[in-house]
Amino acid sequence: MVRPAIQLYTLREIGEPLTEILDRVAETAYEGVEFAGLGGESPDAVADALESTGLEPVGAHVPLGDLQDDYEATVEAYDAIGCERIVVPTYGEEGFASESAVEETAEELTTLADRLADDGFEAHYHNHAYEFAEMRGEFGTAYDVFAARTDDRLGLEFDVGLARHGGANPTAYLDRYADRISLVHLTDTVPGDEKTLHVDLGEGVVDLRACAHAAADADAAWLIHENGLTIDPEATLTRSSDRVRELLDSP
Repeated sequence: MVRPAIQLYTLREIGEPLTEILDRVAETAYEGVEFAGLGGESPDAVADALESTGLEPVGAHVPLGDLQDDYEATVEAYDAIGCERIVVPTYGEEGFASESAVEETAEELTTLADRLADDGFEAHYHNHAYEFAEMRGEFGTAYDVFAARTDDRLGLEFDVGLARHGGANPTAYLDRYADRISLVHLTDTVPGDEKTLHVDLGEGVVDLRACAHAAADADAAWLIHENGLTIDPEATLTRSSDRVRELLDSP
């Protein structure tokens, strides 16, 4: 059964310690959190907050540079809070600019996934919008090339809003790669402007209900909301938790 979570990057401007933000999340319908750093808190303090709130650490967005330059300390911190999924949140448009570039990106991330697996972590890749540029040949988009050049050692955290911003049909991709997807980012968007890359749920063009159903059909573990551009994170937290729960409960 798909469960609701929030990407904590959404709440970074609240201006409270991460442990207090976790308390806020625990008062909503969200059952899990996805990290984007620990906000300067010690892993032990975050682990204690997770235990006291009952929230599950569903994953962590970790910049590729952190994993390249400070691997041991990075994985040690997330291991300490019981976070078993490491998500590369973006690679960069240049890594998807051509089929050969995508192949190099796939090779690098697969090598990283193997290293993380050896240390007890699942590796995932989170798409932006640029991966959905069309490619010539047998593949439809750069994302399709990437999926073909990787395997189930690397999970696909599929962001429905960013895919839609890039011109793709998110439900089609959720169906196509269902066996690779355990984390789904439920985001909304208005294509055509980077300022509306993220909008609050219901303010964009994404068919949220269809995406939630597709996530359930894919047997995803978590439906994770993010709005990295919100100007009112407290309101976004409350409204989004209600909306995500409604979507998951709807037939």
